[in-house]
Amino acid sequence: MKRQVAIVTAEERLRSGPAIAQLHEAGFAATPMASATDLYRAWVGQLFDVVVVDVALPDEHGLSVVRHLRSMSRAGIVLLTGTGTKEGPLDGLHAGADMCLPKPVDAELLAAALVRLAERLDPEPLPLAQSWQFGADDWQLWAPNGRVAPLSFVERLVLRHLAASPDVPVSKERLLHLLEAAAHEPRTARLDLLIHRLRRKVEQRTGFELPLTYMRGIGYLLDLEKAAPRQLSRN
Repeated sequence: MKRQVAIVTAEERLRSGPAIAQLHEAGFAATPMASATDLYRAWVGQLFDVVVVDVALPDEHGLSVVRHLRSMSRAGIVLLTGTGTKEGPLDGLHAGADMCLPKPVDAELLAAALVRLAERLDPEPLPLAQSWQFGADDWQLWAPNGRVAPLSFVERLVLRHLAASPDVPVSKERLLHLLEAAAHEPRTARLDLLIHRLRRKVEQRTGFELPLTYMRGIGYLLDLEKAAPRQLSRN
């Protein structure tokens, strides 16, 4: 599965077809965005493995975007720093970026940098286990086969809440209230869509079915310890 990358810049050159194609050839599915607002809207339903942020955006400073992303995600972050500005690589690293690249940057160099960053961020597989487990400050969910699915802020929030009561179903109303009360997420987050995408991502990343059961009219039940996960067929 291709790694998901958000390219957040007002520069049309990096959001154009040739640049996106270059990233695609390097193994990335790139989503171009022109502003921080576009990124935050997409973040509700999509977890990006890496986010490339331009320091100069029309609606928010790039350093502010980096700080916000780092507060709610362990995704890789690349900051594109400007020439002739006071914000340099050191500021970007202090803000939480994993890597800083000076502008102008061409698509080939950006693709090579993203490949190296993605390799470095890949966690080492865990030994086989009998149950699922959280890792890296709950930002990852490890399957019994040692493979991992990274979690977004809302996915982490929902799964941790469900895991806290493995024997008692949690109602949809309770989970919706949890999402709406989260300071980092807009109220437009939809639970059904979130669960659907989370199931699909876990299956794609780990090869196992998430042990999450929906009991009609009652709620969701997640049992990471006792449920025997079913490994999905690759045929």
